[in-house]
Amino acid sequence: MKFGARIIKTGIAVTITMFICKVLTLEPAFFGAVSAIINIQPSIFLTLKTARNQIMVHIIGVVVGMLLGYLLGGTPIAMGLITIVIITLYIKLNLESGITMGIVAALFVISGSSDQFITHALARTSVIFVGLGTAMVINILLWPPRYGKQFKKLMLVSNQAAAAYFCQAVTSFVQLENQAPAIDYSKKDIVHGQNKELRLLYELLKREEKVGAANLDEQNQWLDFVEKLIDYNESITKKADRIYDLLPLRLDRRIQSGALPISEEFKAILEILNSGCKSISRLNAKLRSVIIEKEFAQPEEINENYWDDLTKAVEAWQPLLTGSYYLHGLMEAIVTANEIKWASREAKKLLAESTAKLTCGQQSS
Repeated sequence: MKFGARIIKTGIAVTITMFICKVLTLEPAFFGAVSAIINIQPSIFLTLKTARNQIMVHIIGVVVGMLLGYLLGGTPIAMGLITIVIITLYIKLNLESGITMGIVAALFVISGSSDQFITHALARTSVIFVGLGTAMVINILLWPPRYGKQFKKLMLVSNQAAAAYFCQAVTSFVQLENQAPAIDYSKKDIVHGQNKELRLLYELLKREEKVGAANLDEQNQWLDFVEKLIDYNESITKKADRIYDLLPLRLDRRIQSGALPISEEFKAILEILNSGCKSISRLNAKLRSVIIEKEFAQPEEINENYWDDLTKAVEAWQPLLTGSYYLHGLMEAIVTANEIKWASREAKKLLAESTAKLTCGQQSS
């Protein structure tokens, strides 16, 4: 975890909780501090969800502790049985994250004599709710999490990086001759890391919008297109990885075959592959404009022109196919061309969908 507002808010929540418990003579204040720490979450939605779960966990723990405490007393056997019962209940209710706190609540209640069960339960409940309430107020009022601007910025950077990474893979394939291309493989980790971070931020933003979005339907519609763009980023990144995987195989085959010069016919195929990157870059710029900036961009028709041009170039090169060397080269070129075709086609589909929704939204408003 990086040092930031959440860490500071956690410290403030613990301090205020301990102060309130001291002023009101509530014990044990330590449990209130633990509750405050648990309920400082990276989004308001998660804070409310965690608080709800904490209340349910605590009530179940206290009730089970009191019931079994009155029946069996505060014996070691009773404590062991209570632990088993509570764990079973929490698993059935999908409250596994609160198992520890629930067990502690129950054991704290029956740790004294039977005439103190209610007193212990009230004391335990009071400090837990002080910590929980303090955390909620702090998280909502003090530097509340707002992911919109950060998310849009990362979405822009992530799409640019993914498209550039894909095109660099194609360029590396096109330019490869008799020596390994100069490839910065650290970009792979960066692009994959940005995709992962964007996915995580998207989940936080989607939950946050459930709490305070002014127009929930419109926001949900936008988030749907955002998710499709994230899926697209991840897909072209993986496709770029597959193209990069072809490079060492192609280089090794060329060297073993005597580093034959690339024919003019195959250069024509490579040039068509390279031209596909221009389309990918252009389409992604339009996607960013429509989805991120919500500005209109002209959709592009899905057609087979690219594939037709490639077919003609392959037919011109086909008479040279006299062995496995040329056959492998053709297969690698077709694999790369297919990745480009997919990236272009999916970008055009997403562009058409998002543009139509944007235009419809502007007309209705």
